[in-house]
Amino acid sequence: MERNSARAELKRQNTIKRIVLACSVVIVVVLAGIGTTKLTHHFDNGSAQVSQTVKTNKKKQQTNELSLVMVGDNLIHMPLISDAQEENGSLNFGGLYAEMASYFQAADLSVIVQETILGGKSLGYSGYPLFNSPQEVGDAVANAGFDIVLSATNHALDKGEKGIVNTLEFWKKHPGVTVLGLNQSQEDYDAVKYIEKNGIKLAVLNYTDSTNGISPPKSKEYLVNKVNRDKIEKDLHTAEENADFTVVFMHWGTEYRFSADDGQKDLAHFMTERGADLIMGSHPHVVEPAEWIETENGGKALVFYSLGNYVSRQKEAANLVGAMGKVKICSNEERGTYIDSASVMPTVTHYNANSREFRVYPLKDYTDELAEKHGVAQYDGKVSVDRFKKVFDDVFGDCTAVTVEN
Repeated sequence: MERNSARAELKRQNTIKRIVLACSVVIVVVLAGIGTTKLTHHFDNGSAQVSQTVKTNKKKQQTNELSLVMVGDNLIHMPLISDAQEENGSLNFGGLYAEMASYFQAADLSVIVQETILGGKSLGYSGYPLFNSPQEVGDAVANAGFDIVLSATNHALDKGEKGIVNTLEFWKKHPGVTVLGLNQSQEDYDAVKYIEKNGIKLAVLNYTDSTNGISPPKSKEYLVNKVNRDKIEKDLHTAEENADFTVVFMHWGTEYRFSADDGQKDLAHFMTERGADLIMGSHPHVVEPAEWIETENGGKALVFYSLGNYVSRQKEAANLVGAMGKVKICSNEERGTYIDSASVMPTVTHYNANSREFRVYPLKDYTDELAEKHGVAQYDGKVSVDRFKKVFDDVFGDCTAVTVEN
């Protein structure tokens, strides 16, 4: 699955430099009389701290591996806030992630789309169409094991500049979480963020194609990363020069459409031509398929067009089916940095008839006993495991780009 292009060669050379550097350190240690040593690298970039064991073994080529998982929109409707209310008045959203946390915590990097702004109590909690969510949502996200939070969404400006300022200030409480898509300054807007883990350096980019017609204050267009091809091209060029692998997270497409629209396909091709290696999307509130894109200049990228909703209180069964995308990225001297494997796993959001007891389950763990109690029945008819599975299979049943984990 590796890319074969001039840009891929540049990334391969970057990988070689890193491996040579690591080997040089090992050789020094060996000369000091130690055959095997544990090297601890701390990457203080607000995202990850890494410990890795390097053994001197000339017969076996070193391959670094990094696992990345992503889920879709964390869409906090008002009933979810009511359900999180504790007897003492506090808010606890931990249940939204409890059934899936083992997957998030097992991955090297876990990603979620924070669809709604975390403006906090001072701005007043609100749902559709102008959302504002409790910051306790962010605490639960961090506690669940997420490393990257995507905030470039169509609802990013629902509470204007103050909502974004409050959100970014809140995330300073969780320095281990990398927040993408929102910016405090022009300097932040112009910068590309990197995460280095397990010997692989990723460039991570995030854009939204809409803010629902709401504009930022004049001279503060930097607040949200909106789709701008000049900026995307510049960011990808910078990423190519400085990273082993580039991941672009997109908030795009047509709501409630189960296939990519022409705009998504055109932009995916544009980004692949300019160096994107992996593109992962959300926003349509339903799942859309994945595919490989290859361009005439040798670019190659895997695209997950939409992973749907992670959680919501939407009222149609199809909107309650999401997906978790999983990718294993590998890097070695011979092949450079490449996608070794990719899969997708269906999920389902459950709530009861009173819009309480919200949980997100892997669909393989969901039961018909739970489905019989699902609150969506009062809006969209009776649901079952088979009905939810059909929604997913209709999109991914013929997909050959990724493995389907049922």
